[in-house]
Amino acid sequence: MNDTNTLQDTIIAPATGQGGAVTLIRLSGKAVTTLLAKSFRSSLPISHAHATYGHIVEGEEVIDEVLVTYFQAPKSYTGEDTAEISCHASRYIVERIVALFVASGARLAEPGEFTLRSFLNGKRDLAEAEAVADLIHAEGEAQHRLAMAQLKGAYSEHLREVRSRLIEFASLIELELDFSEEDVTFADRDRLLSLAEGVRSMIQELIDSYQTGRKIRNGIATAIAGIPNAGKSALLNALLQENRAIVSDIEGTTRDTISETLLIEGHPFRIIDTAGLRHSEDPIEQMGVARTMEAIEEADIVLLLIDAVRCDKPEHIAKQLAPIGSIKVPALCVLNKIDLLEAAAVEALTAQLKGKVPFPILPISAKEKKGLEPLRQQLLHTAKGDVTEPSHVVTNLRHVKLLKVAAHSLNATIEGLKKDMEGALLAIELRSAIKAIGEITGETISDNNLLEHIFANFCIGK
Repeated sequence: MNDTNTLQDTIIAPATGQGGAVTLIRLSGKAVTTLLAKSFRSSLPISHAHATYGHIVEGEEVIDEVLVTYFQAPKSYTGEDTAEISCHASRYIVERIVALFVASGARLAEPGEFTLRSFLNGKRDLAEAEAVADLIHAEGEAQHRLAMAQLKGAYSEHLREVRSRLIEFASLIELELDFSEEDVTFADRDRLLSLAEGVRSMIQELIDSYQTGRKIRNGIATAIAGIPNAGKSALLNALLQENRAIVSDIEGTTRDTISETLLIEGHPFRIIDTAGLRHSEDPIEQMGVARTMEAIEEADIVLLLIDAVRCDKPEHIAKQLAPIGSIKVPALCVLNKIDLLEAAAVEALTAQLKGKVPFPILPISAKEKKGLEPLRQQLLHTAKGDVTEPSHVVTNLRHVKLLKVAAHSLNATIEGLKKDMEGALLAIELRSAIKAIGEITGETISDNNLLEHIFANFCIGK
């Protein structure tokens, strides 16, 4: 994809999905104006950053009436001459227009190729380019806000500050190496140690932010757990306000986990419906129970669902509360089916559970959709530390791996300074840290396969 010759090509692709009345087709490269001259007819000349009305034609045949918005290099998304053709959304029309321009010399763009060119032409760094994909897939306010901040460069600017301090540190070490025979010291070891620890602290804060960033990007993993037929699937459907999971009076209906995203005030929660927890001889159900335990272990929040009707005896309550020992994260006890009990019985049961359950108890009826709003608010409150973004948040696994490489090198540097290690060895560690930070923003990218992997995850037309 990033071969020098192919990057000289003029590329084309639809930039919007199917559906709606209008589709946007994007064209980028040196031959944009030449190709438009062949196939776009208008009484007005095209000009930078203006939309021009006209027709796409093939010979004497009019394919569609369109608006063409032209952006002259370098003032475009890709840094190249770019045109965006707004046409009617008929699949036939879109395919005809794309085929027409391909026949005239353009080629179909590969996934992410427009954004790749934006990076290669210096319009944005690699971290900002990756934020484009996050912005496209943002489902809620928190994801959108974080992706926009990264796209605008706040995160990249912070990384550049970290890298700048590393370069300053390395330059002092390198200068000492250059003048080692003269026994010249440009900075005492205590100052270097303070500088190294300060940079390590900045890097560690970014690494620590990944737990929050991951939850914002992927959704806070919220597992619904409980005995069979407690109403887990009904609760999932009620929260989502759609029939996503099969609800049945037959125990063991859910054999595998089902995951869907729920937005609460713009914050994403990944709600996971699990198989009922019970002993079974059925090997398929045993696999489902095993996956339920995995979901509980990997969750950020657990909703322990209690069947209020089956709390008539102490042993029945104990059976339903048994999973508490497996819950190592924040949890809520959700008392379901309160519509089948008198109000006084619900109050008495809630009071009884308070002495046994170490987390909040919320009475609900998934069937009647009662008590769901307090549950949503309690979920939001429980996750409050994960839905408030710090100023610089890491959301990308590739980034956190590179930050850990840099942190490892800084740790080795600090230990070396404490042991009065020679400058040549310190310089090696510092160069490793500088390279790792540079790979996040693309300043030290040397592996073209990495770029192909990153941009292959983009959609066509972006």
